Amino acid sequence: MNKKYIVTTAVVAGLSMLTAGPAIAGPIGSNAAEAEKLLSSATDWFNGKGNYGSAKVSYDGPVIELMSSSHLPAVAGIAKLQRKGFDNLERMSGGKIKVKDTWSKTVHGVKEGRKATRTGLSDYAPCFSLYSAKDYNMVHGLGLPFLFNNSHEAVITAENLYAKYLKKEHERFKVKIARVAHTSPYHLWTNKPVRTLADAKGMKIRAGGGIHSQIIGAIGATQVSMPGADSYTAMQRGTLDGIHFSDAIALIFKTHEVTKYRTTNGFNLLTIEYCLSADWHNKLPADLKVVFNNWARQMAVAEGAGFYDLYDKKNLDKMVGMGQTEVIDMDSAELDRWKAAVAPIEAKFIADNEKKGLPAGQFIADVKKLAAKYAAMSANDIMDETASNPAQGMY
Repeated sequence: MNKKYIVTTAVVAGLSMLTAGPAIAGPIGSNAAEAEKLLSSATDWFNGKGNYGSAKVSYDGPVIELMSSSHLPAVAGIAKLQRKGFDNLERMSGGKIKVKDTWSKTVHGVKEGRKATRTGLSDYAPCFSLYSAKDYNMVHGLGLPFLFNNSHEAVITAENLYAKYLKKEHERFKVKIARVAHTSPYHLWTNKPVRTLADAKGMKIRAGGGIHSQIIGAIGATQVSMPGADSYTAMQRGTLDGIHFSDAIALIFKTHEVTKYRTTNGFNLLTIEYCLSADWHNKLPADLKVVFNNWARQMAVAEGAGFYDLYDKKNLDKMVGMGQTEVIDMDSAELDRWKAAVAPIEAKFIADNEKKGLPAGQFIADVKKLAAKYAAMSANDIMDETASNPAQGMY
């Protein structure tokens, strides 16, 4: 298949979509070259050239080890960036915190990070509220459709609201949340072209669970819950008709090899929490607690911008360049039909949680207010704000 972008709208219609509500791409450029410039503060941070804040370290005791574990393979791009992030923690702590990192399910599987940090197997690990959705309430609101343009906006919004709305429901499981991460927006990957809402009806589409599954159901498709790593084989076997993935992740799972079309819709982002051992954090000296908080806030935004947002552009450019991916962009009128189809999910989320006595309506109102604030800022300015004025109250 030849490299081809299908654009079903005129430039004027595209501009109207950008001004009528959250844009799909957000202020991160239209290709990898533009994204490199617009997200440069994040890449500088990972490369040891960033703004790391001014927290002082007075602790002069022995080095404190942080045991980090992950299901990700060490060779994965995001794992390599996270290792650079750990180097920054060591730098910011004056060498007083050293990270011992393990990868590739050596310590636990993808769904067991929370248990690992609670029981002492690990001090720091990715843990997904998505995979134990019944244990949580408010956090699922971050996955509602069309709240965010991109990963870094979602991350800084969530972290600034965490203490007020999300802390209690996470810490009742005897862990702390080191940081909140978000993927970049999800798009639809299929073997038949999906240009309209009607085209998606009846398709079997991989979803991650929770709100994500509700979105797939709302567009008339059947959600199939499975780990992302299993989607490649499922597409080959015909178990799936489509996969809902971000561009940054699609290349990692070789989605472009088993699909032909990628329909731009940017419905939602998935939340990923990083659990932290409460015992480990409680034993930290006061000055290193400040350092750890500052590092975690910076790491959260830097990963959002420097991996998910940047590699959205890099990886889509690669996949299109291979001649295997045909991109379908809907016009604003068609996208509005998709928005209307999923709109009841937000109202249901608010109603269900307010029946439980939770302030879901105010939470979503605050999310939208902060999201609008950060959508108006450049990614580089957000990164700099994170270093100079980090969110408080996570611990």
